[in-house]
Amino acid sequence: MKFFPKQSKCPYCSTIYRYGDLRKMMYKRTDECYHCKRKFKVSRKSLLIFAAEMILIYTAVNIFMILLIKSLTFIMLFSVNMIITIAALLILPMYYCLVKSDKSK
Repeated sequence: MKFFPKQSKCPYCSTIYRYGDLRKMMYKRTDECYHCKRKFKVSRKSLLIFAAEMILIYTAVNIFMILLIKSLTFIMLFSVNMIITIAALLILPMYYCLVKSDKSK
């Protein structure tokens, strides 16, 4: 089972995609490799693992803050949760997997 993001690479020629390229693929179902020009699918299966990891992180941070910080306010709790959410959105593209398509050249 995978508990961390792996490098996304072309399933045909193993070209590694950078973060910016993965962000462009976020809302696509299929894309074409810029190196070998073959089509592949963008799989979102590992997003369930991502969601489970984020739930654990939110829960642990909130329990820690509620139990150990005596003068906790709603603003503090809200701002920490927003920071975690922004960080989660930034690493989200790393959880997409690229798999072979049946209709390649």
